[in-house]
Amino acid sequence: MMVDTANTGMDKPTDSPRTEQTTDPLLTEKDACAYLRVSKRNLYCWRMAGLIPYFKIGRAVRFRKSEVDAALEKMRIRAT
Repeated sequence: MMVDTANTGMDKPTDSPRTEQTTDPLLTEKDACAYLRVSKRNLYCWRMAGLIPYFKIGRAVRFRKSEVDAALEKMRIRAT
């Protein structure tokens, strides 16, 4: 039995989180520490204070680079 997929939209690409990952990589804790040039403890404190958004994948912690950049920008102190 053949299924007609012409009108079901099954042939169209879907918007999935995986396509976003290729343009905005996820950083490990080690990568994020190196990128920010801070200690693992400092990064942990920022996470617990809600300053840096993160993902928990099982026991692993990951950071979206664009969100780390945005959080860093919010921490900027501007001279007046």
